[in-house]
Amino acid sequence: METNTHFLDAIVIIFGVAVAVAWLFRQVRVPTIIGFLITGMAIGPSGWQLVGSENVAQFAEIGLVLLLFTIGLELSPEPLMRSGMRLVKAANSQIGFTAALVAGILVAATQLSGMTSLLFGVAVALSSTAIALKQLSDRGETGSANGTIIIGILLLQDVVVIVLLLLLSVLSPGGSGGWMRIVAHAVAGIAILAAATGLARWLLPRILNQIVRYGGRELLTLFAVLMACGGAWGASAMGWSPALGACIAGLLLAGADQRHQLVAEITPFRDVFNALFFISLGMLVRLEVLFTHLPLIMLMIAATLLLKPLLTAGAVAMAGWPVRVGIHAGIGLCTVSEFSYVLTHQAARQGLVQPEAMELMVAYAVCTMIGGALLFPFAGPIAHAVGGWLRRDQEHSGEADAKSSEFHDHVIIVGYGFTGSNLARMLQATHIPCCLIEMNPAHVANARREGVEVVVGDAVRMTILEHAGIDAARALVVAINDHEATRRIVAQANARRPELYILARTDFVTNMDALYEKGAKLVIPQDFETSIEVAAHILRQFGIPDNIVEAQIAAVRAGGYGMLRGKATDRAAQTELIKILERTTTQTFYLSDQSRVCGQTVAQLNLRAQTGCMIIAVVRSGSPTTNPSPDFVFQPNDVLVLVGAHQQIEAAKGLLDRGNAPRSE
Repeated sequence: METNTHFLDAIVIIFGVAVAVAWLFRQVRVPTIIGFLITGMAIGPSGWQLVGSENVAQFAEIGLVLLLFTIGLELSPEPLMRSGMRLVKAANSQIGFTAALVAGILVAATQLSGMTSLLFGVAVALSSTAIALKQLSDRGETGSANGTIIIGILLLQDVVVIVLLLLLSVLSPGGSGGWMRIVAHAVAGIAILAAATGLARWLLPRILNQIVRYGGRELLTLFAVLMACGGAWGASAMGWSPALGACIAGLLLAGADQRHQLVAEITPFRDVFNALFFISLGMLVRLEVLFTHLPLIMLMIAATLLLKPLLTAGAVAMAGWPVRVGIHAGIGLCTVSEFSYVLTHQAARQGLVQPEAMELMVAYAVCTMIGGALLFPFAGPIAHAVGGWLRRDQEHSGEADAKSSEFHDHVIIVGYGFTGSNLARMLQATHIPCCLIEMNPAHVANARREGVEVVVGDAVRMTILEHAGIDAARALVVAINDHEATRRIVAQANARRPELYILARTDFVTNMDALYEKGAKLVIPQDFETSIEVAAHILRQFGIPDNIVEAQIAAVRAGGYGMLRGKATDRAAQTELIKILERTTTQTFYLSDQSRVCGQTVAQLNLRAQTGCMIIAVVRSGSPTTNPSPDFVFQPNDVLVLVGAHQQIEAAKGLLDRGNAPRSE
């Protein structure tokens, strides 16, 4: 017997259970979305019946509208801009391969029509944007190669869904007019979208500027909610899916200059929308359908989790990326999408899909989401294992063979992002030879324009490191965002040449110990280096001497960033700090034209007797004078090179600063 649950009671139950499930699953380090889906199946109408069936569809619709609005807002075209047509080719191939294979199997094994089979094929080809973005964000892989591919393909999948949803209303069995009607409806839909997009691009920036200028954060949040609800209402009024309208509204706002502020305001609510939708989606699963067709569903899930990553890897490899990266991206895309539910639900409303098939699709989609979310953390190791076994990675370019023998006593840079490109420019400016390993064609082209020697390929493979001259290199710098790939590169480079100086950059300090264990000589965590720079600037702003600031930074780095990781500072660390302060150092001091030191000789200044600090050189007009004689006369614009202990340097700078005081008239 169903429980006639009041709407407000149902809200309390859903979010009360969501809080408990989120806490429990975070304790055991399992994605919370899995808990939401399982909980939904448990408390829904076919489970414990804590929420009545009259509310489930409504909750699912509200949750989906809000969730797809945030997805549209967060999706950025930047991955497409960076990778260009390669990513478009990969996305089209992934959707085409998967949809064609599934449709072919359904036509051969069932009584479904070709159109319905193709519809299910596209639904299976789509991947969950919410799950993928959440997993990538939690693991810090959004900017990695596989993260860029995943986000780009998801964006293009969403574009495909928008087009298909626009066409569904004219593909119903009762439709008349044939292909002319389909074309006319498609043209009308595209015209409406184009007009809305053009109006939004002209009007939205002006509205948002006024909101930000006069309304503040509160009005900005309210406007975002209005856009989500207005998009859903407008789409529903035109006979489209409300979720489609909300997603389009999010995409329109994503093009505004205030996008990042909007994302910051909406982000706190994203997990709420996730909980509401995925619990509601779990409640839509009829357990009797799941258990009745369990063997078939398990077979479908196994086939999806196996074949979809392989098909995606093939599509990505055809576009020019290594198979390892393709497998990693394929595992991230192996779930079935929330848009798949929207697509099949809309098709069911149009009579294209029978209710029984829709129920089976929902059960299959939910189970695939659970399996894919569980599989995602193992994407890196699986991708490396399969990539090594297949041996089909892009090993090298022909130019690499010709140039590999020329490298000697050089620096190998892996990755030409922000860190790698800046390092390459500095090395070139100081005439230190370097060689870049990169597999992104856009980065390769940029590096070659800068005159950098490039080996095209994946540094995970030893053959690529050999082409880059690892046996004759002075140092190896790994500057990529993929932690698993970084770990493997460091390990095999250290195994090949233990004496090689290996520097690795990592996004998080928690990855440091693993990289040191694999043989890195220095690991620089990006997040803590940023915090150190902030702290150093603040200390200098408060007048703390440079030697104290530098000593604090050196002590933090010497202790493996333990101070910033919450570890207690022991006596050994304090002793190390004292030693650092006592060490001899060298600094320069500029004499302005107002300095009282100008006109004095070295003997008259007598800096060593007063402070213990020595002047070992004076640079004048770019020409250095080493060990200046006692009768050497200081002039304006001279640069003094000082050497001494930190305390002596500070005393000398204090004396010279007093000498720089303006002369009294």
